[in-house]
Amino acid sequence: MSSDDIDPGVRELRDPKAMRAMAHPVRLQVLEILGEEGPLTATELGERIGESPANTSFHLRTLAKYGFVEEAERGKGRSRPWREVRGGLLVREEELDGEARRAAVAMARARRANLLRRIERWVVERSSYSKPWQKVGFEMEFQTRMTVEELKKVSRQIGEILEPFKRPAGDVPGSAKPVTIAVWGFRTDAPDAGARRRSAR
Repeated sequence: MSSDDIDPGVRELRDPKAMRAMAHPVRLQVLEILGEEGPLTATELGERIGESPANTSFHLRTLAKYGFVEEAERGKGRSRPWREVRGGLLVREEELDGEARRAAVAMARARRANLLRRIERWVVERSSYSKPWQKVGFEMEFQTRMTVEELKKVSRQIGEILEPFKRPAGDVPGSAKPVTIAVWGFRTDAPDAGARRRSAR
């Protein structure tokens, strides 16, 4: 895939410093909350994540430095609202090496940990939601055998299903709530010897 094949709304990450900035649990929580609630100040964010306004401001400035958040409107100090910079992120780990690859692995690990935290929260708090939301929440696991092209097709089809839901805030129904859909598709047998040698470098 060349750079021309990337969706205009998707940002490709290759800078190890930017990926390291993202690989922090507090910053991931900040991005999650801004994505769900919209613009908030450092003080408001700090109250939600259990951090001081000063510490939250530091994390916001770091995220802003690498283009993950931006000022929502004019303000002063910790009363200044921040918002998430919208758009997808693409990291082609298989094309990276050295520090960039290590940073990509660290970021991916941190994002998975954050996702698993949200999944566990849903499991614990599921009974607190209304019955309709309890019923539609789902978990799926499917094991089969596929070729490379078949797995690529499944990935593309899932993306096509979700595409209509990438919509601006003004187009979201009033009854809509924040929802996470996470999908993985990967080989589950042991890698061949050649792949093991390459990954060990």
